[in-house]
Amino acid sequence: MTKQSGVKDIFSPDLYQSVRLPCTQAETLPTWCYTSEEWYQRELEKIFLPAWHFVGRLEQIPNPGDYLTESFFGKSMIIIRGKDHHIRAFYNSCQHRGSKLLTDKGNCKFIQCKYHNWTYKLDGTLNGTPYMGKVENFNKCDYGFDTIRCEAIEGLIFITFNNSAPNLEDYLGDYSTLVAKPYRLMDMVCVREKEYKLKSNWKFYVEVDMETIHTPNIHKNSIGVQHVERPATRGEWVCVYHESEETVALHPGKRHLGFPHIQGLTGQAAKGTFFSILYPGFFIVSTQDSMWWIYKIPEGPEETRVKVGFCFPHLTVERNDFEEVAQRYYARWDQVIEEDNWITEFQQEVIRSSRPGRYSHKEFVVHEVDNWILDKVLD
Repeated sequence: MTKQSGVKDIFSPDLYQSVRLPCTQAETLPTWCYTSEEWYQRELEKIFLPAWHFVGRLEQIPNPGDYLTESFFGKSMIIIRGKDHHIRAFYNSCQHRGSKLLTDKGNCKFIQCKYHNWTYKLDGTLNGTPYMGKVENFNKCDYGFDTIRCEAIEGLIFITFNNSAPNLEDYLGDYSTLVAKPYRLMDMVCVREKEYKLKSNWKFYVEVDMETIHTPNIHKNSIGVQHVERPATRGEWVCVYHESEETVALHPGKRHLGFPHIQGLTGQAAKGTFFSILYPGFFIVSTQDSMWWIYKIPEGPEETRVKVGFCFPHLTVERNDFEEVAQRYYARWDQVIEEDNWITEFQQEVIRSSRPGRYSHKEFVVHEVDNWILDKVLD
């Protein structure tokens, strides 16, 4: 019996029958789903370690030797462009004594361990090994980097720790067709990144992304009322769509003061905005003049690391007035993110004193997301 839940087996499907009902009849997830260490460890095993995870954009590492570093769930990694221009991912650990190799981002002609000077080529093969000449049965070919599966789609780079995972395009289904290509995400340039550490469960932040009944309250002066619909999707992603001739990337009343729309947009891309969750927690917003992401990475049952990035088309970034006009976008983005940060931490503070509530009929996508989580965790 867990101390927190008071039940013997929090993974018994019988406990979630009320969540499984149609949205207008269903109750929300039990509170232990947002607080239990046992539940969180099962999420890591069943949801996060098998999934594809966003690590950066192609234009951030355009040249041979350019690299990014990232860490997920205690695993540190290097994402690097080789001399052959291929993007590869390796564990960020020397094969000699396990020391960390690279930090942050930059460029290198080779990767050298600061501890004992073991040196690796950009393709991960071991090249230099000081003081190993007298070691018996030692072959450098056996001690190259351990690789991580790495693929890109429309300028977005992902990794997975799961060697049995489907390829990225199959995993994301029709995301590229419905969103990434119509909004020309390949043509974007990341101009700004930020990171936050929150005392809240990752699911609260995903849930707030997928409903708009909170926007007149939490985002009264930054978003306001926002009506959405749920387009059909295929693959490990979900979305809502907001139709508006104006960009939603600026404050209401200032949306006529932004950049021109992306050239050549047609269909839904020309008429509004897609708010998408690429499961498990990569929230990416594509609108007529820009794109941004808010990535939720759990670091415990009640802690979440939030990485955000902001992108514009390269033609927009090249404008003489870019820095001046972009400040209006930054002000809106920072405000909305800080408002969501606040409400999810505010919610987490008292969730242990709560009990399951009911979904509004307008929270049908939240209900869908929560049931996707149950499908994974409960097998």
